[in-house]
Amino acid sequence: MDNGPTHPRSSTRYVAARYVARELLLVFLAVFVLLLVVGLSARFIGFVQGAAAGRFTAEALWLLVAFRVPEFVQVTAPFALFISILLTFGRLHAEHEYAVLAGAGATPGRMVGWLLAVSVPVAVLVGVLSLSMTPEARRLYSELSLEQLVDSELDAFVPGAFHMAANGRRVTYARTVDRRANRLEGVFMAERRGTLGVTVLAEAGQQHRLPETGSRFLELVNGVRYEGRAGETGYRVTEFARLGQRIDRRDPVPLADVRGLDTLELSAAVPEEAAELNGRIAWPLMALIATLAAFGMARPPPRAGRFARTLPGVGFFVAYYLALVFAQEGLAEGILPLAVGLWPIHGVMLAIAVWLVARGAGPAGRRH
Repeated sequence: MDNGPTHPRSSTRYVAARYVARELLLVFLAVFVLLLVVGLSARFIGFVQGAAAGRFTAEALWLLVAFRVPEFVQVTAPFALFISILLTFGRLHAEHEYAVLAGAGATPGRMVGWLLAVSVPVAVLVGVLSLSMTPEARRLYSELSLEQLVDSELDAFVPGAFHMAANGRRVTYARTVDRRANRLEGVFMAERRGTLGVTVLAEAGQQHRLPETGSRFLELVNGVRYEGRAGETGYRVTEFARLGQRIDRRDPVPLADVRGLDTLELSAAVPEEAAELNGRIAWPLMALIATLAAFGMARPPPRAGRFARTLPGVGFFVAYYLALVFAQEGLAEGILPLAVGLWPIHGVMLAIAVWLVARGAGPAGRRH
């Protein structure tokens, strides 16, 4: 059955919507991947340096990176979306394609709808990350740092490198390290106990764990133990065939517990938990509000390039982010009322974004 010819203006708007969405997605993916790679690379380098310094085992390196990915995506996606809208519509304005789209019936309200078709899925992804996946990843990261990163000083030994432990009071060294057999060769250990210094040299060492207490001991073989005060005579020298040396477990500094709690477990009546809950909700809202603000700010001044609004746009996004950070700290410290939360900041930024869109849709905004 023939329903009649398709309205040419509707067909044109459909083609225009696909064109804008395609351009926006391409720019978004490029910016997102670039920012994500830069951020993860910097963190990865830090983890590699930490592993080389013996702060945690090299085997935990990739797990550490994996646990940080959800948070990096959560933070990067809204900013990448904001920048991609600025760049895409800045180009459309600079090359007068925006005027052609407007002449074909693409009103600012309709273009906002096109943008929401892209930004809403991004906001949903950010919401899933901030409300569910990132807290779980933080919890796993905390458990890894507490239980697996440096389970004992032996795990932190790097062959041929000195390792400091116990806040600098103990220095250890091993010429070779066999982690599968938990065995060291060419062991040097120096420890300061108040004014007393203890130094141990041994041919080899083997790690043991007491099943009753879980305590770890390093059994040293064929060595010499020196005990005394620096600068004084009367050092006590003991030769031994076997010597048990307890290895105290070093607990890395954990993340704040509230950051690893499930969202449903957070209480709006507890300042720290209310601040964390508001912070998690803020990320998807920020993605949507930033979408409107970027669209309103994208038009460059006359005879300006497509990147003219990038720096002011970044300033707006950074101001939004910092306002949320400071307000969240105020909530956690009980300075701001918990019932209000971060909503006034979202309201102000939404009002600014709507004003920017309305200003761009006015007569002044249509002049080229």
